[in-house]
Amino acid sequence: MANPVVNKKSKAKIKHATTPAQLLAPLPLVPAYVVVPLWFVSLALPNLVYSGIYWYDTLHIMKFFVAGVPVGIAALVAGVRLALYGGERFRLRFDPFAALWFALLAYSASQALFLRISSYVSFTQELLCFSAVWAFYVVSLNSFPNRAIRPLLWLANVNAAINVLFAELQIRDINGVLNVGDFFRPILPTPFNYIGNTGQQNMFGLWMAVCVMSSVYLYIAYATLPDGRKRHPAVTVLNLVLMGVNCWGLWSSTSRSAILSLAVGLALLAFVTLRCFGKEYTRRLWHVAAVLGVILAAVFLMNYDRAWGLVAKTLDMVEHSETYGGRDGIWATSRTMFKSHPVLGVGIGQYKWHYMEAQREMFNSYPHKRWQYTHWAHNEFLQWFCESGAVGGTVLLLMWGVWGFRLLKRVKNREDMEAEVIWACALVALVSFNAFWTRPFHRIENILWLSLAFAVSNRGMDGGRVWSILSSFFSRLGSVPARTLGAALAAGSCAGFFFLGDGMVGDRMIREALSTRDAVARQNLLERASTHFMASNDALKNLGYFYLQVGQQTQNPQTAAKGLQLIWEHFLKEPHSEDMGVLIDWAQRFQNVDILNILASYLKPGTYSLDVKPATTSDGNTINAVVLRQFVDPDTLPEASEGKSE
Repeated sequence: MANPVVNKKSKAKIKHATTPAQLLAPLPLVPAYVVVPLWFVSLALPNLVYSGIYWYDTLHIMKFFVAGVPVGIAALVAGVRLALYGGERFRLRFDPFAALWFALLAYSASQALFLRISSYVSFTQELLCFSAVWAFYVVSLNSFPNRAIRPLLWLANVNAAINVLFAELQIRDINGVLNVGDFFRPILPTPFNYIGNTGQQNMFGLWMAVCVMSSVYLYIAYATLPDGRKRHPAVTVLNLVLMGVNCWGLWSSTSRSAILSLAVGLALLAFVTLRCFGKEYTRRLWHVAAVLGVILAAVFLMNYDRAWGLVAKTLDMVEHSETYGGRDGIWATSRTMFKSHPVLGVGIGQYKWHYMEAQREMFNSYPHKRWQYTHWAHNEFLQWFCESGAVGGTVLLLMWGVWGFRLLKRVKNREDMEAEVIWACALVALVSFNAFWTRPFHRIENILWLSLAFAVSNRGMDGGRVWSILSSFFSRLGSVPARTLGAALAAGSCAGFFFLGDGMVGDRMIREALSTRDAVARQNLLERASTHFMASNDALKNLGYFYLQVGQQTQNPQTAAKGLQLIWEHFLKEPHSEDMGVLIDWAQRFQNVDILNILASYLKPGTYSLDVKPATTSDGNTINAVVLRQFVDPDTLPEASEGKSE
């Protein structure tokens, strides 16, 4: 049979269509059967676990493991696939939001080149965490299907309900009823605290707010099935039960920031629902309002003390609105820190190590503020400006601004949006508002949810022609850039695994050291732990306290002096207020006036005095000793409430 006649143009089309890359259908960056179970673990489990008595870091290190390892595995899979095959074989999305985020990440990493980094341990830890969250966004944008969001939210709601049970046991000091010896202790041992396994009151409240809003979303968005049938009543009832339990936990947490954040998230959810959905969905909004009101009334009737605790905190916030819930001094210190480093910042993860210096300067402008100590600015955006300066802070605001502009554009034009996209937008609003008051960006189990919400919303919202052009430009990575990106993802994952694994070994050694009564074994374990980078600073600090204890017990001043030096070196890297008292005491014993002067400068002016008094040495001689005397002057300390996280 003769070959058909074809022209050159048709021949070119046939040749292009038969290239291997076109014959094979594009593949997801990470297969759904891999990424979905990993994301379920990373998102739905961390708030249910804590490290326990076998670790020096009794709260966070296992949360890092449970949340971070699945992200590392998915990033490793994505990186290897890109490095081997390039970007032509996969459906690769790399939108302008990811590009801005990557620019912020690259800038943060470069800070080590031109800034004085106080603690390289915290710098590295924050940088790796930041990188993992960015990788989580990229993988979610490309590979996490919207159909998996509903079961994910069910798992999260069950997790939150269990945390409410834990919190109810904690507040009654019966959290040990579920313990099985030392082997199984499921509840964080914090009696008379209502925090579950989240480790902090406002983080517990935030987790409740996220899950209550998720239940509201499920109730509204799934009023009917895709084929028009009604959902089974048992499913609706179960969702309402979980909503009620988690709402009980939210009210009982007395977390004002979480309650207000839920209100912001629900307001956006309701607004978009009213504009984009029919009467059946709108009617369910009133059902939700009734449920929330009934649970609030039940809290007042059945949990009187917690309810009036919330009322008292709210009234205090209104009566002393100028203190912003006790945050006025912290925010004034943060502004002072930013003014001292306005362009480049102090370095990612370094805010807490510059706080005392900034507070010392703050007292020059605000002498009436209280002396406070915290690791966090209690405003994530303010902390980002402190750590990354105007350069990084501007990029961060640009990311939020671009996202907000796209959302407003779609709502204004009444453009259709998938239900999952509306949930994601509401979650971004909830967590973003909470970030003005607490620190959700610095908890891996919370920031991953925000990252997922950004990925789902950005994937589901059309940003117009400019956004499409930029998205197309970033997504059409050539073979070399795609392979380079893949290699970077794989290498970053391996580095994260090594950093965390090595740190866990060191952390476990510190716990073993503090648990043994053998002095030689304790010293050896702490010295070995100091060789593990992530645990090195904590190991050296505990080694310093060990030498102080041994020197005091054996009356050996050289050993005690060695301990003082180690604690002082640690303080210069990572100053903690709890170490100041010990350093002041021993600096006076050794009459180390230089250390004493530096430590005294961190105290509030007018609350201490450095006096020279005669003292008798151990050999009977009389010397003039410098003594730091601390006191409280009512005229210098206001009656405002002390700054707390909640």
